[in-house]
Amino acid sequence: MMRKTCLALLMVYLSGCVLSSAPDDNAEFYKISRLSELAGVYQNKGNPSGYLSQKIWPDISEIFPDMEEIKTFDTGHEAIELIEVIPKDDSLVVKAIRNGCSVYEKSYVLGRDFDISRGKVVIHREAHLLSRGSGDVLAGPSYEDVTLGIDTGKQGKSRSKSYAAGLVFMVMPVAISVTSDIC
Repeated sequence: MMRKTCLALLMVYLSGCVLSSAPDDNAEFYKISRLSELAGVYQNKGNPSGYLSQKIWPDISEIFPDMEEIKTFDTGHEAIELIEVIPKDDSLVVKAIRNGCSVYEKSYVLGRDFDISRGKVVIHREAHLLSRGSGDVLAGPSYEDVTLGIDTGKQGKSRSKSYAAGLVFMVMPVAISVTSDIC
């Protein structure tokens, strides 16, 4: 009986996880009040991991339909050097810049493609009560939030937050929190 209790306590103790990643010079978000404050050209650095363009355009084939053009790059996102943001009324025109030329642009409409919450642009917010779909090993609630904006140094910034709790394979309890800042 004592061994079972110790094993159960060990499983509960090991089942919580909090992960966070951010660049060394991570600055807080600048709280915008108007879309015009987002106007600018931002580096597509990818610091500490991933690229700002991956949050804006997750499907790189949208930008480079002929993948041969960028086959020397790992993900294709490192081919994008700069991101230009141009506010127009209640929308943003966002351009991918490579070698000084716009290689792709897309318009995003406030209320349809993004919202503004607490001075940041929320581009993705998703919550699930029991599962995120077939093949999900976790049974329990989960939440994901992706925000974009500029930091207090006026550089482009993205923050992804994910939370989940439940049972893995319907056996082991787990609670996870992951936050990742990309500047």
